[in-house]
Amino acid sequence: MSEISRRVTLAWFAAASTGPLVLEGCAAPAPMPPAPPPPTTPASLWKDLTPAPVTAPGYGYDPDLNKPVIPWPLTLEPQQREALRIAADLMLPADAHSPSGAALHLDAFLDEWVSAPYPLQQADRRLILSGLAWMDAESNQRFHVNFAQASDAQRREIFDLVAFRARVTPDYRRPAQFFVRLRALMLGGFYSQPEGIADIGYKGNNPVPGMYPGPTPEALAHLNAALTKLGLKPVKI
Repeated sequence: MSEISRRVTLAWFAAASTGPLVLEGCAAPAPMPPAPPPPTTPASLWKDLTPAPVTAPGYGYDPDLNKPVIPWPLTLEPQQREALRIAADLMLPADAHSPSGAALHLDAFLDEWVSAPYPLQQADRRLILSGLAWMDAESNQRFHVNFAQASDAQRREIFDLVAFRARVTPDYRRPAQFFVRLRALMLGGFYSQPEGIADIGYKGNNPVPGMYPGPTPEALAHLNAALTKLGLKPVKI
């Protein structure tokens, strides 16, 4: 991983693991339903892969981020990382406020995530690897190239099959599960980074030198409005 160090991804991994976005969607994905009889539609291209389990040790419950040791190896292939970079750009394109998901190396975060030897991450590993294979299979059937070699319009056509709940047909239920989980992980990784935190305007975690000056007038007004709504006395400073 030359573009970003594993020391960075370890801290990132720890932050994202405790974030509500990741945890909410990450509490082990819903069990996949039993495989139906082979259909004649393109959905038959989905295959539930059974990747070899990750047997490397974990870093325990309290990693030392000042002296990081990451005992598990990364496991994604270069073409899988490339597909994830492209997916990150499609899901989180750059705008006036923040860079794209690919620019923030979300593929590195996903590689760290699915390579970790914990039950939660290993449940995601099976789904994500199956989904990446499906993306290539779908693209090859429709456009005769892998997902990474397809045009942006062709990739969007594939994602449009599974990105909108109301449009997902029964045959595409499993790919849609993959898309929802991948999107949740992308968002969790994005908003665990400084750029994502700045994008939502979060002002916490900033040290204040010297004596604490107290809340701003706007913050105090917001607090008092909430207290009044609850039938409690406003705060006076």
